[in-house]
Amino acid sequence: MTEPGNIRTLTSTAAGQEFATVANSQRRKKKRSKTSQRHKKQEPAGPRLFSDFGKFANDLLTKGYGHHQLLSITTQSCIGVIVTSRAVRHRRRSSADIGARYDYNNAAIQVNFDTRSSISTAFTFGARILPSTNIKASLIFPEYSSSNLNLKFHQFFRNAALSISAGLNQSPDLTLSTTIGTSSIALGMQSKYNAAYRSFTQIDAGISVTNRGHDASIILAGKGDILRLTYACHFRRPRKISAVAEVTRRLSNKKNSLAVGVSCIVDKLTTAKATLNNCGKLQALLVHKIKPNSSLNICGEFDVKALDKIPRIGLALALAL
Repeated sequence: MTEPGNIRTLTSTAAGQEFATVANSQRRKKKRSKTSQRHKKQEPAGPRLFSDFGKFANDLLTKGYGHHQLLSITTQSCIGVIVTSRAVRHRRRSSADIGARYDYNNAAIQVNFDTRSSISTAFTFGARILPSTNIKASLIFPEYSSSNLNLKFHQFFRNAALSISAGLNQSPDLTLSTTIGTSSIALGMQSKYNAAYRSFTQIDAGISVTNRGHDASIILAGKGDILRLTYACHFRRPRKISAVAEVTRRLSNKKNSLAVGVSCIVDKLTTAKATLNNCGKLQALLVHKIKPNSSLNICGEFDVKALDKIPRIGLALALAL
């Protein structure tokens, strides 16, 4: 006959063993889930679109620079309508416009009115039929010739990406781009067909090689007349400092052009970048975020080959109220 003390001891021992078994099974499940997540992260992604070849270098060398004065104020109503008012002064010319935008699920409508008494309305529709498929249509009135339909298959195929864009007018331009490869190296081609002239107005081809610290691409554009080489190097893991170079050669007249640039993330709110080309044009841009969706941009342009010229200064202030 078993004594009560022994019964309690056996019961506590069984409970402890059961608890240990449950804990071990939970640890094994967590370990398996972490392993599967690690394998998913290490699983190679498909190639990027042809439009992304050399995009980082091109944005660093061209995007954001300007020697105009701009003031932009954005407000949002309680029902979700975003109203943006802009005033721009470029040299001796001034212009202003006001626009309203409303988003609903995958659709958006935007109306713009400027000082030249012109009104434009844009309807944008987007849909994701499959996880890697995106459809976007834009209808613009009264200049409907700028309307277009864009269809993207990004990573729909494991080692291929496809993008199709067509104008929604009487004589549409059809743009087709495709890439094959992996996330590290990809080959791509892009062509544009003009239905009015029944001919190809653009045929580009290129190769892109990228990893965590480097991004290089070679593109043959202009129907084989323009050879463009771009290279970007990122220093330190969070891409705090980046340097890019772009060399373009026109094969018909054997003329070369060179542009170099550097960007630096000073802190969480401030970014600075500068670019210099072989023509002697030096540009610098400082972007400071005042608060979320509000920023102050200061840009300067200087011609190092004409020291007697006055540098151009640009100022842009964007406020979100």
